[in-house]
Amino acid sequence: MARPTTTVEVCFDETPGSGDGFKLDDTEKGVLNNPYYLLDGYLVFVDVTSDVQRVTVNRGRSRELDQYSAGTATIELKNKARKYDPLNTASAYYPYVIPRRYVRIKSNSLPVFAGLVNNWSLSYEKPQDSFVTASCSDAFALLAGQNVAAFTPDVELSGSRFSTILNRPEVNFVGTSVSIDAGTSTLGAFAVSDNEVVLNYLHQIESSEQGFVFCSNANTLKFKDRNSVLAQTGSVAFTDDGSGTSGYMTLDVETGDDLIFNRVVAQSPAGAAQTVTDATSIATYDISTLDRTDLLNSDVTEVLSIADLLLTTYRNPEVRFTGLSQQLTRLSTGNQNLLLGLDLTDLATVKRTYTTGSPASVTKYVLVEGISHSITANEHIITYRFGSLSQVGFILNSGIFGILDVASIT
Repeated sequence: MARPTTTVEVCFDETPGSGDGFKLDDTEKGVLNNPYYLLDGYLVFVDVTSDVQRVTVNRGRSRELDQYSAGTATIELKNKARKYDPLNTASAYYPYVIPRRYVRIKSNSLPVFAGLVNNWSLSYEKPQDSFVTASCSDAFALLAGQNVAAFTPDVELSGSRFSTILNRPEVNFVGTSVSIDAGTSTLGAFAVSDNEVVLNYLHQIESSEQGFVFCSNANTLKFKDRNSVLAQTGSVAFTDDGSGTSGYMTLDVETGDDLIFNRVVAQSPAGAAQTVTDATSIATYDISTLDRTDLLNSDVTEVLSIADLLLTTYRNPEVRFTGLSQQLTRLSTGNQNLLLGLDLTDLATVKRTYTTGSPASVTKYVLVEGISHSITANEHIITYRFGSLSQVGFILNSGIFGILDVASIT
């Protein structure tokens, strides 16, 4: 077995190359808002892999009730020839060793990370050795620095509201491609405050839908509603007995009180706060309150539904499979690609077997909530963080949770 073939590319000069640019109906070159393929050509990426010493990538969130944060990557490069020195006028990349250059990282030609370089940090060692660290982030970092002017939107589904914000003239988001589900929640015509941070408002939409907002491994900005995520069937089975897609080096298992909430308070400008409680859980664990009072739902019935959903999910603790790691050099190329293809909000299964006690094995469905890569010349370790799906009820039309006698109806 061999380490996946990793390539690192940087677009130093953003002057479009002539020729094959935007192409209507092409699955890659015809994606609206794709920054790489333009009407007057395409951006030229330089392969810098031969100078790369180490790559680390971190994407997602650490806990399922947290918001997704900006994905980041760190690329460590040899710089003895001063290729990446912004003061070197003889460099082939001068004067473009500057922030906000596009970067993309692939393994076995599959995207691992894409975004922009935020910072070039140089270090020198005697006599003439030099090293550069490029610190990068995905499109979330752009959205965190943009603001919306005051306006009042129409009553619309959550997906339409997401598009409304991105298309506002003061935002005009073109930093990456986008993928937006229609959504199931209806958001009200509530005024947006002047200078509202775009990313903060998108997270309000996410909370009002109980969906997911994140940037993909190819830097596509995604809004996924809860139903579309649960409609998946899962493509990767992690096991420790050789029966699945992949084994794992480590498995993290946790149970604790950080995700116990037996009193939920939810509110939108549509009306009074909706409070739901679970007496049995309170008697056992004492009161623990989850506050969701910044929702945008158009009526209190929807707000109450969200409160009920959160209460059902978090009123009792559970034993959770929270993450695992795997050395990709242990896998065939086909199985490497299956793991590399997993992205945030994908479903997977994890099986743990035991030599003592009962039951002899436990298998859980999990939601991929975080992905990290540590890549060197000799190894590629991938680490996943998981959210639980054990307390999801019966979901009509779900590939997993809509099967009778499999999912619990709550």
